[in-house]
Amino acid sequence: MNQRAIVIGAVLALILSGVMIFKFFKAPSLPDSATQNLFQAYTEVTAQEISHMLGGHGDVVVLIWGSPSDDAGTPGGSPDVRAITAALQKDGLHIVAKSSVPPVRVGHDVAWTADNFRSVLDQYPQVAALISFVGSPQLSAENIRGLPATRPKLFVVRLAEPETAQQLLEQGVLDGAVLPQDQPPTGGGPPKTTRETFDKYYLFSTHK
Repeated sequence: MNQRAIVIGAVLALILSGVMIFKFFKAPSLPDSATQNLFQAYTEVTAQEISHMLGGHGDVVVLIWGSPSDDAGTPGGSPDVRAITAALQKDGLHIVAKSSVPPVRVGHDVAWTADNFRSVLDQYPQVAALISFVGSPQLSAENIRGLPATRPKLFVVRLAEPETAQQLLEQGVLDGAVLPQDQPPTGGGPPKTTRETFDKYYLFSTHK
């Protein structure tokens, strides 16, 4: 399956009484209950993984797209932003801010630019982590060499393009990223827990 198609797809999740457009990875068509379970698994496991890597405490900043975007158009951010923010707090982390990143169009896509990434680092140098709903920063080798040696951990939980994210993980820029699962667990029947559901569709990849 084309990885780019996976990344820029959308998961249509029916949450409670309305229809939510969950801008993440393209998943197979699922019944309502399975879609809700998938969203819950993505939310809970992502927050648990980040909290574990931060030792269960610390100040974090959530980065969302500014206007014009669904994030900016919904109080508190889009449903995935609100759900993961709540889960992070439940797992012991302190959300000190939700910072809006201005969308910058690059071709047909929008990008988190190197200049804006550096401005975020300058604004929040002392927090434990940045939680990105805006994908990975677009950094050249020169940009990476110019990064401060001590900086917040960076986790990409939405719109992480696999090829870019893996490179930034290897270079130590990213500390974790939620990626589409290209080798789901086999056998054992349908997933029974949130972790099994997450592992079937997603991978929380870390710098090793």
